[in-house]
Amino acid sequence: MRRRGDIKIDFESFFRNKIDNMLVTTSWVEKVKEFIGLKAVSQVWEEKPAWYFWISQAPGVYYFQLEEVFDEYWESDDLAIGIFTIKCYPYTQEKVFQSFSFEEQSFIQSNFFDNTHTPRFEDKEKIPQTLFNVATFELTIDSHDNVALFTFEGLDSMRISYNQKTLQSYPAINKEKQFKAGEKDRDVPGYELGYLLFDRLLSLYSFYSKTKPARVLLTRSPGFEYVYDSTRTFQCVDTDNLSIYMLNVLFAQNHSKKIVKGEGLIEEQLKEGRHEIIFDQKYQCGHFHHSQNLIPLKTPLNEQWWSLANSDYKSELASSCGCESDHHGS
Repeated sequence: MRRRGDIKIDFESFFRNKIDNMLVTTSWVEKVKEFIGLKAVSQVWEEKPAWYFWISQAPGVYYFQLEEVFDEYWESDDLAIGIFTIKCYPYTQEKVFQSFSFEEQSFIQSNFFDNTHTPRFEDKEKIPQTLFNVATFELTIDSHDNVALFTFEGLDSMRISYNQKTLQSYPAINKEKQFKAGEKDRDVPGYELGYLLFDRLLSLYSFYSKTKPARVLLTRSPGFEYVYDSTRTFQCVDTDNLSIYMLNVLFAQNHSKKIVKGEGLIEEQLKEGRHEIIFDQKYQCGHFHHSQNLIPLKTPLNEQWWSLANSDYKSELASSCGCESDHHGS
């Protein structure tokens, strides 16, 4: 429980309600769920707010959990900030399944998971928290709901390797594995995998808030990997062979002062660490243009982040500024 001025605010409840309201609003319109590719969502009843997401064309089930909340006073306004983790429980038939660690694969194929492809409620706490992580997500919202900054961050590959021959034991699943020197145990495309859920969250927010992205910024910085070395522990090792990608998507009410204020939040983030800007685009007309979709990796910008803000689903989704655009459904 924190204070904002003279008012006590439970920020965990604030973000739980924000996500739930996005999901409830979308559930009213079946066509929206179809467009977004949202097959099902289930709230996870535990200490921290969390949800399971089943989405179309995804290689697994996603687990989305609020890890930390805090508030910040910035430019004469209060900001609520929520930090979330994104996990993915891969389907065994998908190619990416082989990228997960031996321990993760073994858990997925064990009785710890039920027929929904999620951990059994009674066994969930037995699965180490370090497993199945793919990316992080941060949501910053101002006190008047005029500005929302979505920040998604992940490694292009989340790698774990051994620099010496090692026998590892996993008591929870009653297994052992002999690793060779130089063998990789995990090589998960974290950014690409987590982006599938991030994309859906942005579409949900667009429809719920009736606001559009005002700016999209993607940066790259040096990455790291975990290496099991002679100390017989995993060490976090910096490497130029991997990169951390951070994608900022700013939603703001169509008011120049609000947009400028939101852009200030992005600029503050750029002051921290080594960030190479590889994509930066503002959307003054409030509409997405395909010619601007130059973002790298297998993570193209989604036109729905803009079009869903205008949709009433009595007609096809159309451009708000008269530009030619693709139509979805009827």
